[in-house]
Amino acid sequence: MFGDFLVRQKIITGDQLTEAMNAQIIFGGRLGTNLIESGALNEDNLEKHLAQYHRLQPVALETLNNIQTNTLRLIPVSLVKKYRVIPFEAQEKHLGVLMMDPGRLDALDELSFVTGMNIKPYVIPEIRFLLLLEKYYRIKRDIRYITLSKQDTAQFLAERMSKRPAPGTPAPAEIPPQKQTAQPAPQAAETPSLKPLGNHEELTTEEDFEKMVGPEKPVPAQAKPAIELSHAMELEETLQLKHPADLKDARALLGSVESRDDIAAVVLGYALSVFRRAALFMIQKELAIGWEGAGQGVHRLNIKQLIIPLDQPSVFKFVHDTGAHFVGPPQPTELNRDFFLLLGGKLPKSVVIIPVHFMGKVVQMLYGDNGAGEFASTNIGELLILLQQVPEVIETLVLRKRRMS
Repeated sequence: MFGDFLVRQKIITGDQLTEAMNAQIIFGGRLGTNLIESGALNEDNLEKHLAQYHRLQPVALETLNNIQTNTLRLIPVSLVKKYRVIPFEAQEKHLGVLMMDPGRLDALDELSFVTGMNIKPYVIPEIRFLLLLEKYYRIKRDIRYITLSKQDTAQFLAERMSKRPAPGTPAPAEIPPQKQTAQPAPQAAETPSLKPLGNHEELTTEEDFEKMVGPEKPVPAQAKPAIELSHAMELEETLQLKHPADLKDARALLGSVESRDDIAAVVLGYALSVFRRAALFMIQKELAIGWEGAGQGVHRLNIKQLIIPLDQPSVFKFVHDTGAHFVGPPQPTELNRDFFLLLGGKLPKSVVIIPVHFMGKVVQMLYGDNGAGEFASTNIGELLILLQQVPEVIETLVLRKRRMS
């Protein structure tokens, strides 16, 4: 396993590996991404050690800035999404391909068959790979890959605040998914600015991509629309909720999960027996980031676009600061208003937010209500018991992952 390789090479410590694996189970993403977030590695070091681990040549970053459209067209978009690969360098019968899983022989075989070329794999960190997917395929990055650095997070929040209406401005009945903006990267940056989707656009289809990269309509080099944030890749698969019959059944299901997505499926499924709508949030770097949502009128895309700063008044800040669950009416703060606009336009009469603690920190929150203008159920005793089991499940998943390495 890559993590054990890093420990054996004394690049990171065992404690740093454990911390990153804990975060991986809680927040998702690759181990390398979590090592960057924890400060154990920077992106350049991660890329170098990934290449060493997989015994591959490192990729020259300058070759990724302007990949030729004819090269991109060599691999169909369906396979780009299926295997998470990006062709970037074609030379006679050899095709250089960026991969996050260069050891997948099935992927290499199929790509070779489809292209008729010898595939030369290269590995790069997840955060850089996803940025390139957004640049060349308009497949948007998850929020956490935008806010990996403090500078990016500060810029993101500053732009978010600058676009809020002035106090007293009437709120619309409903709003489209939140729209965030980011300034173009400096000229000296190694990675060029991106061109993500606009409001209500669908992910690029293979047919659309053929038109987009064809000689008649090359991808524009300029024109940088505002960034929208979502789990675009993950949204291709629907979250299959579990609906336990009772608390005993819910605890049994939670005790048998195999991934963080399974945790969400059980918790949200059981929460919908108490509330009409529910959502899960991850807590990272003083931000509540939307993870999953379900229920009456709830759209996963909307939830996954949410980013709520925890240094400004809101019901989420109260739960984060106190570590206690909240039951009551949401105060008419600006952040609360924005949140409920995204859910449908009107505040419910009361809401419930329950924190999940892991190693002394609030790492997740469960939100529930019964819809606009309604009181949330206060019968949450069994839900509190279920959520107290989540930290134990996280530890079990981490230990299982270590044993498999």
